[in-house]
Amino acid sequence: MHHVTASCLYDARMDRHATFAALSIALVLSGCGGSSQPGTGGTAGVGGASGAAGTSGAAGANGPAGASGAAGANGSAGANGSAGVNGSAGASGAAGAAGSSGANDAGVDTHAPTDASPTNDGPAGPSFLPAGYKGTPFTALEIPGRINAADYDRGGAGVAWCHDTGNCGAGTTTGDWYPAGSAPYRPPIPSTAKICSGAACDDNVGVCRMNPNKPDKTSATTPAPPDDTYLCYSTAGEWTKYTVLVAEAGTYAVGGFMAVPQGGGLNLSFGATITTGNLTLAVTNPSNCGGGEYYHCWAQRDGLATVTFPMAGTYLMTLTQVGRFNADNFTFTKM
Repeated sequence: MHHVTASCLYDARMDRHATFAALSIALVLSGCGGSSQPGTGGTAGVGGASGAAGTSGAAGANGPAGASGAAGANGSAGANGSAGVNGSAGASGAAGAAGSSGANDAGVDTHAPTDASPTNDGPAGPSFLPAGYKGTPFTALEIPGRINAADYDRGGAGVAWCHDTGNCGAGTTTGDWYPAGSAPYRPPIPSTAKICSGAACDDNVGVCRMNPNKPDKTSATTPAPPDDTYLCYSTAGEWTKYTVLVAEAGTYAVGGFMAVPQGGGLNLSFGATITTGNLTLAVTNPSNCGGGEYYHCWAQRDGLATVTFPMAGTYLMTLTQVGRFNADNFTFTKM
């Protein structure tokens, strides 16, 4: 049997005409229904704390899945836009600083101030060119190596060459022979300049091409190199100048390819103390070439002299023809 407290006692003799609904309301107002099982239903009121299922609205903290909206920080995938910093792949454009591999070009430029000419990519070094020298290289010339006699500097009579010491530009003979229709060995500057044989007239100390009709030979059966252009119709005292880059300090043996009559001689100088001195050249006997002229019998001369350079750098070589001869080239070999 259920027991109830006095405060909750209900007298059935009370007004029997009260409606059941009114009784129910009274019971609820009196709290009498409180500790009975529907009251546990009231813990369903704690179920109002189930309204903390409203904290389950902290599934609204699921809303920090709204912080998943920090997937909006995914928008910091917009910081992925710092893949825009990927645009700092534009800083990869600092790979443009790899363009300082353009500084690689600068590597080329590093040598330019001391090169014998803009086309010479040899090692850098000081310049020993005379102060005020106005000649410019015709082409890049380097020691050790071969220097063609017809590759004298540009600058004209009195600067880069002198045919007659009394009047450098006077009496220049512009060539014994040059193939008709062939391009000049020394293209004129300006291009409209008048051509005299193998060079512009005002740039021509006297240049010739090997002539198969003379004939130019090195032996009775061997023609001289047919494309070689050389200095010809020289006079005693004639000089030509060459801007030369010396790659290494040291002593070099001097040789040459030339055709020499009686009385031929030369001097190669790179400054007051760097010189071969005056050298007498042995005659090239035409009988060695099957007859013909002394000036067209060619021979390689090794061991003519030595020169010593105290430093690498750019020098001015002066070839002086102490006695007449035809000069094709000179070679310099490190000893």
